[in-house]
Amino acid sequence: MPKKGQRLPWRLSFVWVGSSVKGANPHSDEEGARRAALDMFETARRRESELQITIENRDTGEKYEMTANEAIKDTVNANLERIRVMVANGGDESAIAEIVEETEGLLKEIKGKGSVALRTELRDALKVALQPQLPAGDEPQGDGEAEGPKGAEVATRDAEDGDDEDDDEGDGEPLVIPADVAALITEASAHVSSAVNLGVEAQKIAEHVSALQLTMRKKTPHKSGLPDLIAHQKYTRNTAGLVYKEVADQISDDDVERSDILKSLKRAVRNKNSDTLVGYLRGLDADKEAGLKEAETYYPEAAAAYLKAKEKETEESPASLTEAVYTLYASKGIELPRKGRTEVERERRAALRAAQGTGADDSRLTPEVRLENYLTTIAGELDKAEKNAGKLTGHNKRKVRARLNELAKRAEALANLI
Repeated sequence: MPKKGQRLPWRLSFVWVGSSVKGANPHSDEEGARRAALDMFETARRRESELQITIENRDTGEKYEMTANEAIKDTVNANLERIRVMVANGGDESAIAEIVEETEGLLKEIKGKGSVALRTELRDALKVALQPQLPAGDEPQGDGEAEGPKGAEVATRDAEDGDDEDDDEGDGEPLVIPADVAALITEASAHVSSAVNLGVEAQKIAEHVSALQLTMRKKTPHKSGLPDLIAHQKYTRNTAGLVYKEVADQISDDDVERSDILKSLKRAVRNKNSDTLVGYLRGLDADKEAGLKEAETYYPEAAAAYLKAKEKETEESPASLTEAVYTLYASKGIELPRKGRTEVERERRAALRAAQGTGADDSRLTPEVRLENYLTTIAGELDKAEKNAGKLTGHNKRKVRARLNELAKRAEALANLI
């Protein structure tokens, strides 16, 4: 805090456009003024308001305007860092996809002079962040994109969910789709259409679409030579996006209801994907004969390792196809998830109940009572968070704000499903 009567050299002046609210705040240095401006622009963005900010040094006369685009760039860069860390550590696919979706939304809000160049710069950075880092001395092969066999169908490359209508990068190069994958896209798209146009329950459709997308990923090679089970490559994610594209193209701009159903379905599929993948991997051991045929088709090295281990297996230490696949992927630097999203959430809730001394089984309660209990717990935790929010500063504010935005989106998606 400045001493009484002390004159700080830097000043942030602001005006809320369309209102009479304006003011000025002193700062000891330029960085502090810029940080405060970025926080104010973020608040304005959430409120869908417009803000004008000027920063000046009263000693030197230096003076310039800051724009909302700079605040968006700051938030996007924070998202990119989170994505890089999650990709490097084999983070949950659906969580990464949520951050990507949020980031794409931010990029579309960039407007005015220099917006095209800035969006292009940040989209390029997003592509880089989504690529797993190669081990030292490992050279990437081409651009990491699967080409597909001759005679394959050709579509136009779009964003992950097939809805990047504001793409000004000229990224319209052909996306080559093998015929068997194209058939899966058509089948999955029909399920999506039944949810959006016929009102079929989104959760049931999400299970079908998630299973079909997993089959698509099994048929899409990663540059390691293995199926791209966790969609590391942009090609794999773009192919998944085609599942929604035809339905999205049929929705008019003013059809909010169907547009919201499609968004909710996409989120439900992403949330289901890790459950589907983990269930599939565990299922390799559930039926060893069918599991071995599956492994020989898609993971021949794992199948060979399993057969070798089977020669030495004991009752206490049986050979496992599931573990053979996990080990194979780990040897390529790819960490497959051990638990699905539902299982992780269930364990988290159990731990929370235990910590609160409420470990009693609530399975006999009605769904209404259980949900009310859950919401009461959430409201209580939010009250605690609100009391501590004022203690945050700078970078920590942005981290917590991003996390809260993620939770808000999940809450909105749940509300849309009820």
